[in-house]
Amino acid sequence: MSIPVFDAHCDTICEVVRQKERLRCNRLHADLERGRKFEPYAQIFAIFDRPWDSDQYPADYARDWPEKVLTKLCDELLARLLDEFYVNRDILVHCRCAGDAKLAADGGKIAAFIAIEGAELLGCDLEALRRAYANGVRYVNLCWNYDNALCGAANGAGAYGLTEKGARFVAEMQDLGMAVDLSHASERAFWDVAEITKRPIMAGHSNSKAICDNPRNLTDEQFLALIELGGVAGLNLCPNFLNESGEAGIEDIIRHAEHFLSLGGERSLCLGGDLDGIDTAPKGIKGIQDYDKIYEAMLRRNYPESLVRDIFYNNLMRFSEAAL
Repeated sequence: MSIPVFDAHCDTICEVVRQKERLRCNRLHADLERGRKFEPYAQIFAIFDRPWDSDQYPADYARDWPEKVLTKLCDELLARLLDEFYVNRDILVHCRCAGDAKLAADGGKIAAFIAIEGAELLGCDLEALRRAYANGVRYVNLCWNYDNALCGAANGAGAYGLTEKGARFVAEMQDLGMAVDLSHASERAFWDVAEITKRPIMAGHSNSKAICDNPRNLTDEQFLALIELGGVAGLNLCPNFLNESGEAGIEDIIRHAEHFLSLGGERSLCLGGDLDGIDTAPKGIKGIQDYDKIYEAMLRRNYPESLVRDIFYNNLMRFSEAAL
């Protein structure tokens, strides 16, 4: 059985650098060789980093770490990721639009997209955003776990909404053809973006708050807004986002999927595993190679295979066609 996968978020390139691994084959949650078991396979690779020379984040990461440190980290990771794409061009295509991904699939290659997780890595700067676009970045999380100059974060101290600078940043992203990812944004910021957006928006790695009351998860009202706007939410495999116990299995993933589907999310649910951005995966999932277990679990629940294929691939592809 051929299983398609289009995953909205992994942090693998950061761990490749930190642990001196390679993207093609490694000991992490995801690599290209394991991903190739899926046909077709598309992946959004997130650039995420912070200074790793302390055991704790500062009280305000986006403010207290010098901007030049964050942007330097971003530039270095982007250069490394582009180098990995080039080295693996025999099996991978760096995609800038959904059409590129379709061509990659037709050629039997992996479709690879680039995201930046936290616009503070761009200095929240429009010119840096334009440079990132020129280098092939197509998805940007407005913030990470801390408030920044664009918006408040779901785990931030202020929980404020979109700032004036943030509104200009969103407008520029959408004029360029970059997807706005609100997975880490505060709820107020989510609604502010929803009010001004000109294109579909996403929460690329967020689960249902009704099932697991975590600040990083989406309320039913937020998910319904994504449906209305043609957006998507990606199922996150972090156990802390799956249930309050912090220990989770495949059945917990299914519970979140079923809740989103009960709200009418057949075309707005996708995968956003957060692989290599989470410390542990749910029981039964060791990495990207085990996504087929989730697929098969859905089929055992008598989901139509056409629906499962939409969740695993088609919904995120349709979103990318509209957002990029």
